[in-house]
Amino acid sequence: MRTLIRDVRMFDGERTVAKADVTIEDGLITAVDPGTGPGPGPDADTGGPAGTVVDGTGRTLLPGLIDAHTHVLDGSLAQALRYGVTTELDMFCLPTLLARQRRLAAENDDVADLRSAGTLATAPGGHPTQLLEAWPAPSSTASATR
Repeated sequence: MRTLIRDVRMFDGERTVAKADVTIEDGLITAVDPGTGPGPGPDADTGGPAGTVVDGTGRTLLPGLIDAHTHVLDGSLAQALRYGVTTELDMFCLPTLLARQRRLAAENDDVADLRSAGTLATAPGGHPTQLLEAWPAPSSTASATR
């Protein structure tokens, strides 16, 4: 499916284009017409009509953001995507919650993608053990790896 976003302010991670027409096909940007004058610009899309046309006037298109330190909870992947965060890097999640969140991200495109460090590993007494007093610490390294 082809989508055309017309007259949008665009930031590509390095530069800002005040007004552009952007074509998206199968989830990838395939053309950017910088809107430098009447008629299509040198990079104008010539791949045929778009199935969806979006008026980008007064809006800014930018790359998906990555939140590099999160703690995923129920509902947080959907909320992240609403604010432009397309990928969350989870630093620690409870095992049962992590499995559910990984499944959610893998099976749905209306939530942010998820990468996770998995379960917590820390030195005895290290952060965030002060927050997890109710969580029993392993009695040895061997029991922690089982």
